[in-house]
Amino acid sequence: MSAPSTDITDQIRQAIQAARQAGEPRPGRPALIKLTNATDHQVRKALATLAAEDISLPPEPHVEAETTEEPGGDLAEDTSLAAEDHQLPPAIEPEPTTLAEVASGEHQPTVPSPNGRLPRSWPLVFIGLAAAVAIWGGWVRLGELTGFGPINLLPGIGHGFTLDTAVVLPLSVEFYSAYALRVLLASDRLSASTRRFARRSFLASLLVGGGAQIASHVMAAATVTSAPWPVTTLVACVPLLVIGLATGLATLVKRDASTGGADQ
Repeated sequence: MSAPSTDITDQIRQAIQAARQAGEPRPGRPALIKLTNATDHQVRKALATLAAEDISLPPEPHVEAETTEEPGGDLAEDTSLAAEDHQLPPAIEPEPTTLAEVASGEHQPTVPSPNGRLPRSWPLVFIGLAAAVAIWGGWVRLGELTGFGPINLLPGIGHGFTLDTAVVLPLSVEFYSAYALRVLLASDRLSASTRRFARRSFLASLLVGGGAQIASHVMAAATVTSAPWPVTTLVACVPLLVIGLATGLATLVKRDASTGGADQ
């Protein structure tokens, strides 16, 4: 036996007010039928009464389904479950973006490219080749001015093996600079000590390389045939310095790879 109409209306009003206070969506008609133990017709009439009393209460959405007014019938229970299944979940609206998020860089909207693709990197080939030729030439000239030159690496063995040692300067310094930069760019998987060592040694290699290019061009412009002894001393120590830095950085990277340095 169903409850009186006034009791059903009061129960539905209390359920809707409780949902509003909790910040939840308004309960649907199937949930109200189970709550009040009333028929679908009685719940509809109560909702219409509440809608007339409270203008802010939206009318119940119409769901086409066959119902019966018998409160305990199997058909009423199946129809209520079917109506509950047909109710769509509330749409999830995106959270508004605040000015603080934009200023801090946490929210960075994606701006599509006008033509839909990123710029190609083929100009870097010509830029890299031009820079490599200039750097290589400067190092080789500096090596020749500081005593680097053709050396027989295998004396007494046949005709030996002659190598111009001036090439070791650009090979060692510039290759190490590229390696340190590569390690620095992969810093999300490395420890803080490894990142610090890579950053400092990369900057040091840039300073050494820049100073070598300046000395080479200044002495070439002044038609110097032999570098002063302070310059020769510094250049002679460059290969030794580079092999020490490379060994230390490679050891740190290997340690982080085996122990998970980024989590420390």
